[in-house]
Amino acid sequence: MAEKKFKNTKNKKFAGIAWIMAILVLAIAVFINMMASKLDLIWDISPNKQYSLSETTKNYLEKASQDGEKIDFYLLQDLDEIEKYATADDSQNTLALYRALQEYNSYDCVNLVSFDPNSNEEIMQKINPDNSLTLSEGDMVIINGDIKKRIPSNTMYTADSVDSEGNVVSFKFTGENIITGTIKSVIDGFTPTVYFLTGHGEKSLTKDYTQFKKNLENYNYMAKSLNLSEVNAVPDDAALIIVPAPTTDITTDEKDKLDSYLDNGGNLSLLMSPNGGKFNYTNLDAIMQEFSIVMDYDKVYETDSANHVSGDNTTIQCELVQIEDDSEAADLTSALMNEGLVTFMPESRSFYFTYDSNFSNLKASDLIKTYSSAVGEAYGGTEDIESIKDTQLSLAAYAENNNRNQSKLVVFGNAEFIDDTNVSSDYVIVPVYLYLSTISWMYDTDVDMGIGSKTTSYDYITIGSEGNAKFIMTLFIILPVAILIIGIGIWMKRRNS
Repeated sequence: MAEKKFKNTKNKKFAGIAWIMAILVLAIAVFINMMASKLDLIWDISPNKQYSLSETTKNYLEKASQDGEKIDFYLLQDLDEIEKYATADDSQNTLALYRALQEYNSYDCVNLVSFDPNSNEEIMQKINPDNSLTLSEGDMVIINGDIKKRIPSNTMYTADSVDSEGNVVSFKFTGENIITGTIKSVIDGFTPTVYFLTGHGEKSLTKDYTQFKKNLENYNYMAKSLNLSEVNAVPDDAALIIVPAPTTDITTDEKDKLDSYLDNGGNLSLLMSPNGGKFNYTNLDAIMQEFSIVMDYDKVYETDSANHVSGDNTTIQCELVQIEDDSEAADLTSALMNEGLVTFMPESRSFYFTYDSNFSNLKASDLIKTYSSAVGEAYGGTEDIESIKDTQLSLAAYAENNNRNQSKLVVFGNAEFIDDTNVSSDYVIVPVYLYLSTISWMYDTDVDMGIGSKTTSYDYITIGSEGNAKFIMTLFIILPVAILIIGIGIWMKRRNS
């Protein structure tokens, strides 16, 4: 009898300890969960760490913090709104952005300010006092002293997959590489500059291109005027040089400076509006010929009234050219072609490629061509030429020279389509966007940190046969249940013994 009482006491003791341990485990789990929620602690167990910053970003931000750097990171959206979207169904990419922003803000070098741009005019005035930036909800502005750069919200994600009807069904998060690169660029204090050449009767940056100057600032470029006769060389911060509708040729000395710049991988954009003057652009022609491009001394007009603006046969309907090479330039026209917009160009001259021995060193293509009903009528120059007809005329083209450190040349037969009078016209929306794309192609302001895109991914196993499936079910389902039943049976037996 005493032995049975001892066993019952012992069983009660073990049962009591088991219950106490269970309650302690539950209490600890609840406590840890509450603390994690309170402190917003995150454990990223996704296979590709899509909800955590990369080691590249972490190492850079740690060093910037140690160096005492401090940048203001303005998010034109309430962070709570992003969190709300992030907790909705099927919003893994929004969650990736939300977690990234939280983690950026955890570093001493980053001061994240999220706000509603529609209700906080004070902050908007602070970050965009002259309205030089075109800002929308969800955009970001990163500032370090006098250096300020905009990140459009639509650059945070790119399409990952589409369905059979062409609808995007999933996205990948590309924002970390862009955000970290922009932080680095403002800390480094370097803003590439687009220089508008002066001294040859060109159109003026400050008088003719004030709106386009704002467009460049939205793309994170500075815009300045440059007179090559007043400097020893092209400035080191030149992203590219634009020559907008010169009415006289450049000098030999200026050509030498441009050649030196191009030999070092520079970028040049010639906007050569028709000029009736009886002279040749000898030095500019020579620069173009080094890229196998020849400029016609003509003015293009359209003979088919269906292909030009009513009453104006020099503002003509054209077509974009599908670029066939495998370079980054292949995207210049494809995105615009997919939009299905009609392309018009105002009064232009034409160009053509020579396909000479130097052409093999180039990646080159036309960008805009007329219909074959257009005519290039002789206009200016020192030689009498016949009208160019019954063929498609090139009104814009590009070339990249592999033998000159990938220097790039872009030519357009008109300079007025981006001036203050025309840049907002519906007729020229396609060439304006195309021209901005050529600038980004020649010199991309984004700093590539080499951080890959992040997509939602899952761990999975492949079951090769029905036998393997049964074995896995036995191993992970039936066996644990059997062990549980046996354990309960043993406990019941000991309890009643």
